[in-house]
Amino acid sequence: MNKKFPADTIKVGWKDIVLEPTKVSFKKDNSDYWGQYLSRENKIEVQEEAEGVDLANTLLHEVLHAIIYHSSLNAEGGALKDGGNCDDREEQTVNRISNWLMGVFRDNPWFLPFLMENIDIPKTNPKKTK
Repeated sequence: MNKKFPADTIKVGWKDIVLEPTKVSFKKDNSDYWGQYLSRENKIEVQEEAEGVDLANTLLHEVLHAIIYHSSLNAEGGALKDGGNCDDREEQTVNRISNWLMGVFRDNPWFLPFLMENIDIPKTNPKKTK
């Protein structure tokens, strides 16, 4: 078990995704990010210095990227792909993400308590949040 998370992996649907603290700083289009989901590597990386609400929000954010990827929401014909039916996008997205989140919460009993423990931890790192 790594020291950043209560588990080494998080189960998202049928995938066990590796959780990896990293020293890497993620930058894209001059924006600073705390983490990233790497679908080809089946891994979520979160910067080691992320803590409290930044840590909890980053992990949830990257889990949502995994859900969108494995739900094919961003694939050709998916609700989040250009050219999809605009009227259905919001409902499809909300329904799919909520259903997947319920599975993540059920399959990873440590995840919700972990988020709750970190939500109210005061931020000591002055790094910009995104």
